[in-house]
Amino acid sequence: MKFYITLFFSFALCLANAQSVSLKECIELGLKNHPDYQAGVLNAEAATASLGEAKSLRYPSMSIDVYQSTNTGRSIDRFTNNYINDVYNSTYAQASLSQPIFQGFRIQSTIQQNQLLVESEKLNLASTQNQLTIRIIQAYLNVLASQELYTIAQNQVLTSETQLDQISKRVNAGVLGKTEELQIKTQVANDQFSEITASGNLRAARLALFQLLNAQLPDNTQFESLDAEIFAKRYGNELAENAIENLPEVKAADYQIRSFDSRIRAIKSSKLPSLSFFADWNTFFASSNPEQEFFEQINGSRNASFSLALSIPILGRLQANPRVQSASIQKRIAQNNLASTKLQVNQAVQTAIQNYELASERYNNTLSQVAINQENMDAIQAQINAGTVNSIEFILAKTNFDRANSNLVQAKYAFLLQEKILKFYENGDWSF
Repeated sequence: MKFYITLFFSFALCLANAQSVSLKECIELGLKNHPDYQAGVLNAEAATASLGEAKSLRYPSMSIDVYQSTNTGRSIDRFTNNYINDVYNSTYAQASLSQPIFQGFRIQSTIQQNQLLVESEKLNLASTQNQLTIRIIQAYLNVLASQELYTIAQNQVLTSETQLDQISKRVNAGVLGKTEELQIKTQVANDQFSEITASGNLRAARLALFQLLNAQLPDNTQFESLDAEIFAKRYGNELAENAIENLPEVKAADYQIRSFDSRIRAIKSSKLPSLSFFADWNTFFASSNPEQEFFEQINGSRNASFSLALSIPILGRLQANPRVQSASIQKRIAQNNLASTKLQVNQAVQTAIQNYELASERYNNTLSQVAINQENMDAIQAQINAGTVNSIEFILAKTNFDRANSNLVQAKYAFLLQEKILKFYENGDWSF
């Protein structure tokens, strides 16, 4: 008795110390650790950086240059314009400014292109998040299903061992023959094998989830069950239209197509004249002029200039047209990708609806199976207690009952998965 009390408290302590995680926590952990999602984050950051680079084209270019040199040998004096053979030092300073005024709308088009690409990458990131989320949901439900199947397998072994104990007592009492006992022992061995298989499937499901999360959780981690009422709902063709309108991958493809329009405008702008403003200020000092001090020379030699530069491309069309053609082809490729994406979404929604309806039918069927086999097992158990049923009838009834329970677990989680997928298509976000 003391052993069982100690075992009970040890088991309770293990449960208390076990880490419990929910589906939402698993998804958050997966998004934090999985490299696929982090790659999407980096792509979005790169697009934002490119936008900042494009915006910087509007700013003026300013610089301050200072040169210090030493002249040796024959040279021309900058003050007298005579040849000298002296060694002297010179200092030259310059400040310049360059501001583009009109670039044929190239800068505006480039900025708009990068803004559209930023939005496209954000939506691509959302699409990557959705894809990773559904994979985590599927792996999480697989763990829950494997846990229930393992529990069923354990109960199968317990039931068979209990029946074996009763049969063994009757064989020892001479009421039943040895054949009955051997048949039950065979059933116990089969159930033990099924338990080992179910245990392996559970470990494999947990490992698959851990690998998908890119995290090593403790072996005693418990996974919270999903509280969901299972009831069938009818979905029509409008679900596909709603998904095509709201899914981020479709919107991302549309933004990418629009970005090519801006890119083409930016390329065409190279055929237009451009206008720029330039400003320059410079001064110098040379030690070859001993009559003036450093600051006197700097003040006396200062010079400033302002200019407007008009650039008219002569052969710009010959350079721009091939680039426009290349961008136009890439735009058509993006349009074809958008059409392909819409087709895939439509097919995925139709397949999900069909799988949902099939999962609903299978789930309702397994409910009936379990109810019928439970009633049959109760009747068989009553006859066994009365000694009017042999082991073969028991084994057949138990096998059917165990199979019905396994089918119910698999059908339930298959239904929950399809239900979550369709709700995502319907609402545009995940519910946990």
